Amino acid sequence: MRTLNTLPANPAPNARPQNQPPAGRWARARNAAAQLTRRAVHTDSPPFALIDAKAASTMLGVPHTWLLAQARAQQIPHHRLGHYVRFNPDDLTRWLQETRSGPPGGNGAG
Repeated sequence: MRTLNTLPANPAPNARPQNQPPAGRWARARNAAAQLTRRAVHTDSPPFALIDAKAASTMLGVPHTWLLAQARAQQIPHHRLGHYVRFNPDDLTRWLQETRSGPPGGNGAG
């Protein structure tokens, strides 16, 4: 009689060694994804990163609800991707400079 803590003397003929990855389509998909992440990224093009309203609101120091309302009113540069609203940090920086109030130079010293 076999107990729970006994192991067979010979492993099953279809058992794979422990250092070998599992076979099958999920394993192939995992391996393909791992290869894609290891590929070199082209450095000749600048990274294009869009941020969501919460990240943009943190950058600007305003509530994200205000920022979304401004985007809805077409008052602030944004991108609409389906029902998602995303912001380009470079566009927001330019927008801040363009909408600045006060004297040019802006350090307040006169």
